[in-house]
Amino acid sequence: MRNRSTMVALAATGVSVIFAACGGSGGSIGGGGGAGGETASAGTSSGTDTGAGVNSSSGASTDSGFGDDGLGGAGAGTNSGAGEGAGGDVSCAGETSTAELVPLDLYIMLDASGSMDERLANGDTKWTAVTGALEAFFTDPQSEGLGVGLQYFPLEDDDVPSSCTSNAQCGDNGPCALRVCRNSFSTAIEVCVTDAECSDGDTCVDLGVCSRSRELCAPAGGTCSDRGGTCQRVTRSTCANPYSCTVEDYAAPAVSIAPLDGARAEVLVGSIGRKDPGGGTPTSAALAGALAQARAHAEANPTHRVVTVLATDGMPTHCDPTSADGIAALAEAAVGGSPSISTFVIGVFDGDDEGAQATMDLIAQGGGTESAFFIDAAAGTDVSQAFLDALTAIRGQSLACEYQVPAPSAGQTLDYGTLNVQHTPTNGDPTTIFYVRNEAGCDPTAGGWYYDVDPASGGTPTKIVMCSATCTQFREGGQVQVQVGCKTEVPPPPR
Repeated sequence: MRNRSTMVALAATGVSVIFAACGGSGGSIGGGGGAGGETASAGTSSGTDTGAGVNSSSGASTDSGFGDDGLGGAGAGTNSGAGEGAGGDVSCAGETSTAELVPLDLYIMLDASGSMDERLANGDTKWTAVTGALEAFFTDPQSEGLGVGLQYFPLEDDDVPSSCTSNAQCGDNGPCALRVCRNSFSTAIEVCVTDAECSDGDTCVDLGVCSRSRELCAPAGGTCSDRGGTCQRVTRSTCANPYSCTVEDYAAPAVSIAPLDGARAEVLVGSIGRKDPGGGTPTSAALAGALAQARAHAEANPTHRVVTVLATDGMPTHCDPTSADGIAALAEAAVGGSPSISTFVIGVFDGDDEGAQATMDLIAQGGGTESAFFIDAAAGTDVSQAFLDALTAIRGQSLACEYQVPAPSAGQTLDYGTLNVQHTPTNGDPTTIFYVRNEAGCDPTAGGWYYDVDPASGGTPTKIVMCSATCTQFREGGQVQVQVGCKTEVPPPPR
C-alpha cells in the first residue's frame, strides 16, 4: 500500500497539517496502552539494496507500548505485516488519518464603560474604533467556523434601587450620589461622603440642580451660570455604583458561543449596535464571569480549545479585587485548572497612565499568554486596525498549538503508543517532536508534545497539545505531520 496523506491548511498561521502513516499492508493499530518500549521481531527478508532499498519481510513483532520508562502501560496486541521502506528497513504498519485542528472558541468580555466614549485623535470614539474592528473580525473569511461569544461590562445590578435618599439604601452599591468632590465636578462627577475621599485637598460638598436649566451643579446654595437659576440641593439621587459584582451575571453571555458564519456575524454586530457605553469598570467580576462561561463551554465541548479575550480601556474601579495581582490570580487559576482556560488581554489606553501596561501584562501573564496587546491611543495609533491585528494574532496563536487525536479505522482501536509528531520548517528538514507525557515534562527550549489526558491513567485523550516552545516554533510556519502506526519517540535519557 502506498503512503497517503491529507493536508489541511491553517490559513491564520501558514502552518499546514498532514497525518501520514508508515507504509505497509496487513497492519493494524493496536490496543491503547502507550508508545515506545522495545520491539522484538522474527522473520526472514530478501531483496536487493539499491540505495533506497526494497525489502520484503514476513514475521511477527510484539510492541510493549511505552515499556518500562514510566511513560505508559504495556501495549497490547501483536502487529505483523510486510512493507516497503527506504534504506532497506522494514516499515512499521499504519493507516492515514485526516488532520483536524482542534476547534477554537473565543469568549470576548468587552469593556463598555463610560470612558469608551472618549474621542480619539481622528475624531472617532474608542467605542467606534473597537467595535468597528470587532465587526471586521466577525466578517473576516478567515474567522469563518471560529466559535465566538460576547458579553459586556459593566452590567447593572438588578437589586439596586432606581433612586435613593440615603447611603443606607444603596448598601454595597453606594453611596447615594448626594455629595460630590467640588473641584472635580467640572470635569467628572466624583461622588463622596467626606472630604477624605477627595484627592489633593479637595472638599466634599452637597450636589445640586439648577432651578431653571435643571442641570447638575455644585456646591448647592450657589448661583448657576448662564442664567440657570440657583443651585438647589438634591434630596433624591441614584446609587453611585449600580454595577453588578456577581460573577454569574457576566458568565451569562449576551451572545452565546457558536461558530461564525454570515448569520452569526449579523447577530454579534446587532448586539454591539444596541449597546451604549456607560458606567465604571468592574474588571474582576467581568473576567471571573468570562472564565466561568469559557470553562462551562469547554466542559460541554471537550474537543475544543476555549479561551477568553478581555478587551478594556480602563483600570479596574469596582468589585473586589481591584488590584492587578488579584485579577491576575483569577486568570492564573483558570489556566491551571481543568479544562485549562487561557486569557488574552487587549488594552486601549491614553498612554501608560497609572501603570496601565504593567497591569494589563500582569493579567495576561496570569492567563498564560505572556503579555497583553497594548494599544496606546495617545500616540496617534490607528486603534481600529491595531485592535483587529490583536484579534487576528489571538486567532493565529491559539490555532497553532492543539490538534485532534486521529480517529482509528472502523473496528480498530488507536494505540496511543504509536503516534509521532513531526515538523518541517518552511526552509528546513523534518524533525520529530518528542512526546513528554504532560506539561511538566516540556523542555523550555526543545518543547515537546503531550495528550490532554494521559492514556497511561486510563483516560481517553482528545487533543494533541504542543509545549510552549514547540507552539512558538509552529507559528513560524511550515508543516506539521502526525504519523500513526510507528512507536512513539520520547526524549533520550539524560547522560
